[in-house]
Amino acid sequence: MARFRFNFWLDCNKDSELLLADEIDQLKRQRSFTAAIRDGLRLIIDLRAGRLDVLFDLFPWVRAEFLEYIQSQTPPPTDLKQQLQRLEKLLLEQGNQPIAIPAGPKALQPVNGVGPKPLQTTAIPLPEDDDEDIPLKINKDTRKINIADNFLKSAMALQAMDSQKP
Repeated sequence: MARFRFNFWLDCNKDSELLLADEIDQLKRQRSFTAAIRDGLRLIIDLRAGRLDVLFDLFPWVRAEFLEYIQSQTPPPTDLKQQLQRLEKLLLEQGNQPIAIPAGPKALQPVNGVGPKPLQTTAIPLPEDDDEDIPLKINKDTRKINIADNFLKSAMALQAMDSQKP
């Protein structure tokens, strides 16, 4: 029979890991440390795979709480149209006025010569992709630029330009 041993480190400078070390000491005194490690790993692997089987096996009361929670929740409306109608009703109840949205092809026509007009152009052919055989080398940017400082300098320069306007 093969047996394996695994070691790990805890950083005693971190409070959470120091508390974990105390819990490990308690588990070792109760001779349940190995079982706790096995159960914990099984639980993490199962949860990361999107399953709850081990959780419900280890903690049967969680299944009952989970089912009770699911049953108490009202399912959200699945139809987007129902959600929009509900939001519109809430907005109207708050005193908002509905916006008339023109429908059909006339909605995009300019009114009294004002508004977007269709462009009178000929079709432009799409460019050919002729650079597929050219190797592309991407290098990491090694410049030391602080993005926040760059943004603040730009904002201050814009503010200075705005204050100089007559």
